[in-house]
Amino acid sequence: MKEKVLGKIEVAGLTIVLLAACMWMLPQVRFWASVFMAVGTVMLAVGRFMQRPFYEQYSPTHPKELSLRRLYHQRVFGIVGLILATTFMFLPAGFYAGVYVGTSSWLIPFTFFVTVEVYTVFRISALEKS
Repeated sequence: MKEKVLGKIEVAGLTIVLLAACMWMLPQVRFWASVFMAVGTVMLAVGRFMQRPFYEQYSPTHPKELSLRRLYHQRVFGIVGLILATTFMFLPAGFYAGVYVGTSSWLIPFTFFVTVEVYTVFRISALEKS
């Protein structure tokens, strides 16, 4: 029961993150896009990290376990990229520690997050089927 609720929180958070990324294109609602991105990021992180890791369904000696563990760690690294993208959405344009952060700098870590997410989803489903 708990796993189902956390899974739904994770999917809702991912949906809110994607809607916030689309909302950001409208200059009138950029602040609200940043707020929704933060809410979606928190929901996604809570939903994903509170669940039992999917590789634990296999014994440590099972051949799939090592690959699934690697994919799980890649997903964690992708969430770090999403947190960085959310932080960049709130920062005004300017120099921070000698690096210029523009209004669309959040797209770089967000693209990294999306790439990692799509890759791991397809790899996990392929490993589960085999």
